Amino acid sequence: MKIFCYILCVSCLVFSASVGTAAEKVIIASIFEKSGPGAPDNRATIEGIRFAVAALNQRGGLLGNQVTLLELDNQSTALHAKLAAETAVKAGVIAVFGANWSSNSLAMAPVLQAARIPMISPFSTNPDVTKVGDYIFRVCFTDSFQGPVMAQFALQGLKAKTAGILINANSRYSEGLAEFFNQSFKKQGGKILFEADYLQDTNDFTPYILKLKRLHPDVVFVPGHNADSVRIIKQAREAGLLIPFLGGDGWGNEMYDSGGSAIEGNFYSGHWHKDIENKKSRLFAEKYEKKYGKIENSGPALAHDVVFLFADAVRRAGSLRPAKIRDALAATCNFNGITGNISFNANGDPIKPVVILEFDQGTSVYVKTIAPEQSPDQQCSPKTEAFHLPSGRIP
Repeated sequence: MKIFCYILCVSCLVFSASVGTAAEKVIIASIFEKSGPGAPDNRATIEGIRFAVAALNQRGGLLGNQVTLLELDNQSTALHAKLAAETAVKAGVIAVFGANWSSNSLAMAPVLQAARIPMISPFSTNPDVTKVGDYIFRVCFTDSFQGPVMAQFALQGLKAKTAGILINANSRYSEGLAEFFNQSFKKQGGKILFEADYLQDTNDFTPYILKLKRLHPDVVFVPGHNADSVRIIKQAREAGLLIPFLGGDGWGNEMYDSGGSAIEGNFYSGHWHKDIENKKSRLFAEKYEKKYGKIENSGPALAHDVVFLFADAVRRAGSLRPAKIRDALAATCNFNGITGNISFNANGDPIKPVVILEFDQGTSVYVKTIAPEQSPDQQCSPKTEAFHLPSGRIP
């Protein structure tokens, strides 16, 4: 009887162990601006991450393991972004998706780099983000590309010869994008008549608008976020300043909520639009809109690319270990995403086009796509500070 009980106990232990190791607990953190001034702009990205992770789990998850999404709020501040990253590390995540604002991603990146946990941002375009280290990636283009593209569009598309620039001093994104636009506009023959900083919570832009009215540049570049950019444009229109305003990817259809018709006729750079000629993109838009309604910006598409590019890296790595996944991410070449084919350069930045959009009749209308000029040998350059792949791929 004692022998039988001993065998039974051992059998139970073996069975329990086999059940415990049959599937690993896979946690991925989603760190975005769920509250604070960035919340309205980031809602679509957060929903996009949820949508994509749910789709991934329906397809079997990661190497047969279901993914648990740990959603953390960075409260739209760099301090809370850093604290959220530290919380994610303590929770044992294998990766972090986020943030959107570059200032928050720059606060998160050193924490995750030190912990050797891959981070992929959907929207942070400041070039410094991925320079933090070899575990930091993004699926969006950078300001060093979109800034010159908007300068080119202003000069060639709108025939502008002069420009004014208003910069959100609380935003690393705004400062960086303004600098790249400024340099490129002047290099291509344009003249900057006025440049000034403002604070994120500024409500009265009268001094800036009066100066712009006096100088009357052909265009005004406002590389801010939705809320502050709307206040500027609305007050400018009310003051009779009717010249075109240009923005970066921080703009979106949400600007109609408080700006109304005042934002009509203005242009901005984006990552994606559902009307681009891409069958995979259009199918995604149809499925997403059935669940969440009309897509207002490129957040859901970029979020989808973050999740499934990561899943593709896990598949190629054949492992859930963060270091192995990082190596596979670095070797990404021609991943077929919703926002286009993604290949990482040596910094962990994708080589991809910019979409020009115009506010017209209550929505963002697709104008054109501008692709980067890249030689064939620049298309797949793995981010290999800690890893080297002769072939540029992981089988």
